[in-house]
Amino acid sequence: MKQKLLFVSALFLIFITQALKAQSISTKQLVRSSTGVSGSSENITVNNKVYTIQQSIGQVSVIGTFTDTKHILRQGFIQPNAFAKIIDKDIPLKLEAIIYPNPFIESISVSFTEKISNKIEVDVFDMLGRLVFSKSYTANQNLKIAFNNLAVADYILKVKANNKQFIKNIIKK
Repeated sequence: MKQKLLFVSALFLIFITQALKAQSISTKQLVRSSTGVSGSSENITVNNKVYTIQQSIGQVSVIGTFTDTKHILRQGFIQPNAFAKIIDKDIPLKLEAIIYPNPFIESISVSFTEKISNKIEVDVFDMLGRLVFSKSYTANQNLKIAFNNLAVADYILKVKANNKQFIKNIIKK
């Protein structure tokens, strides 16, 4: 019993040491933590480097994405190829919008925080990166998008406007 307690204590100490080291901005490591039940993305600048941090629906992991002109590096518990299929590398992830409600039953509303001056393209992908919905809309600050034909599931919403894109996980319940 004493050996078990000593072994577990040693493992705990190693874990805590690594976790504290990994969370420092001076290192490139990340450790897992719970990200919650919604999805979002955020551009963060640390030491003159821009990181796109994404969290996904119901995933117990930190998902970090570092992009430059040639590479997309994802860190996290699950490494799906869906994001690589969905993101347009030539368009920045800088479109700002609010999606509500999420989870939704029949439709979602998209409210843009910047003036939209050209058409809006909306694509929805399943978690394997397959396109399940696509539609273009005229320029508008607020959209209501009906998803009556989508099954109850988790999806990835991609919105393009003003030569920018926005990607968010959505849940149809």
